[in-house]
Amino acid sequence: MKHKQITVNRFQNSKILSVAACLLLSGFVFWWYLFLNPYITISYREQSQMFLFSRDYFLQYMSFPGGITAYTASFFIQFFYFRRLGVIIYLGIFFILYAVLKQVFKKMSLFGNSFFIAFIPGLLFLPASACMLFDIADELSVIIALSGFIILTKLPQNRFYHLLIPLTVTALFVVTGGNILLSLTLFILYFLHRKFVVVISLLIPVILWYFFYMVSFKDACLSLTPFRYPDARLFDFRILAWLSVGVIPAFGILLKHIRIRENWVFPCNIGLAAVILWIIIKQYHPDTENIVKMGFYAENHQWEDIIDTHKKTSVSPLNCFYTNFALQKTGQLAEKMFHYDQIGLPGLFIDSEDHFSCYAKSEWFYQMGLLNAARHFAFESMMGYSNIKEPNIRNMKRLLDCAVIRQDSALAEKYKKILNKTLFYRNDTKRQNATSYYPPEIIMKNVFIRDMPVVLEAILEDNGKNQAVFEYLMTYYLLERDYEQAKNCYDRYFSNFSYPHIPAHYAEFLALYKRLNHLDDSFYKQYPVTVDIRERFEMMDILVSAQMSKQIKKALEDGFKDTYWFYVRFPLVNAQTVKNEKKIY
Repeated sequence: MKHKQITVNRFQNSKILSVAACLLLSGFVFWWYLFLNPYITISYREQSQMFLFSRDYFLQYMSFPGGITAYTASFFIQFFYFRRLGVIIYLGIFFILYAVLKQVFKKMSLFGNSFFIAFIPGLLFLPASACMLFDIADELSVIIALSGFIILTKLPQNRFYHLLIPLTVTALFVVTGGNILLSLTLFILYFLHRKFVVVISLLIPVILWYFFYMVSFKDACLSLTPFRYPDARLFDFRILAWLSVGVIPAFGILLKHIRIRENWVFPCNIGLAAVILWIIIKQYHPDTENIVKMGFYAENHQWEDIIDTHKKTSVSPLNCFYTNFALQKTGQLAEKMFHYDQIGLPGLFIDSEDHFSCYAKSEWFYQMGLLNAARHFAFESMMGYSNIKEPNIRNMKRLLDCAVIRQDSALAEKYKKILNKTLFYRNDTKRQNATSYYPPEIIMKNVFIRDMPVVLEAILEDNGKNQAVFEYLMTYYLLERDYEQAKNCYDRYFSNFSYPHIPAHYAEFLALYKRLNHLDDSFYKQYPVTVDIRERFEMMDILVSAQMSKQIKKALEDGFKDTYWFYVRFPLVNAQTVKNEKKIY
């Protein structure tokens, strides 16, 4: 009986349970960053900034509150160049945040028996980190703000006490920016009776902003907080994680005098942990991770990997865009495009909605050889992210490549000098020596880049043997169901290329064109569509003409979903229609 009681006491020992929680949660954090979200939280984060070893770069950060923390965060992020090192840095931040929160709770005599609650803010930062605009400065500044609260409570209460607190708050505001609000919130909860000191401390950020920083009041107060992001929402996980640092102690104070039986502590902690972890896992968005992964595959010419990733990703403009890009690069666009879900024009030429889509367009223009457009969208991408970070590695490499291809030595030297101030991209000349890496430049007429069919037609007029441009132009007309233009494009340029036979989707289009225009079988003498494709078209015609039962729908989907005809008859989205297609079949 005594042995059993000792075992139970050990099982309920908060120190042992805290160690066990640390081990289990470290595995969860490791899994989250290395296996679930490695591209968006590590690879993309490293490429979306550019830490420079220069005086000007450092002074740039010192121009706003919290610049020291943001500078430190950028220094650490450059080491995400090594993925596993990035995971270790995230793990370190997670456990430091836990250790500091544990000290805060101990200082305020809260949650003494809990082995889990101090982990909650760190865990809430996990889904926050999977946002493309997240910065580890968000977590580092919270850690420093909590450390600042501990420092404030340890100041000796002598005759200089009322002077030391404002000085400490001043230093914390300079280091952590808007996160001083967390320190002051905890400070108010801890020292509710010292109203005069609290009022003076609250005024310090306002005074410093007015006399020192050349930024708006909003930028000063919200610097390094999640509220600084343009897409910030109250129930965003970035904000919830940040608010939890102050809200959890506030609830702890309210519930401090409520007694709970010791044997209920363990199940309550386990239940809370299960709920929090379940909520976090529900916030995992594999589609976002896969789209970012596709972007990296495109940059590194891993086309088959893009096609494989498409199968695991929901239909979206970026998914279709990268998939069509990979299909063209692997010579499958005209043969297998409709083996994959198509949503029309948005999946062929994406809109410039944000910094990521701008970079995706830059990648497409670059690999097609349209360097002016590639440079333009690289700048657009860089400017779209500059409200949070400085010019970044990814776009700077693109600008350097464009300058090298165009043999603009002065501009290339400018970008080289910038990259030479980085740790891992110094003297980045290996790719420059491998001329096969670069696409040949296409000299394009002065046309409006948004009108893509006009752009592609202008290129083909100058160079009718550019197969990639021809296939994209044909794809554009097929997706838009502009049959006459597709036929004209086919007639003008198809013979310029050494296709061994008429590609499947072009043959399907020609069979459809014959039916739409009520042409006789002599059409097939000029356009030798195979008998197999003609018979399939007739079979689909029979099925569509029949009463649309469940069996007929299944037969159509099983037998014809990978055809152009199925896309025309059952589109995922409505496309521009030139002719009345209700009577096609």
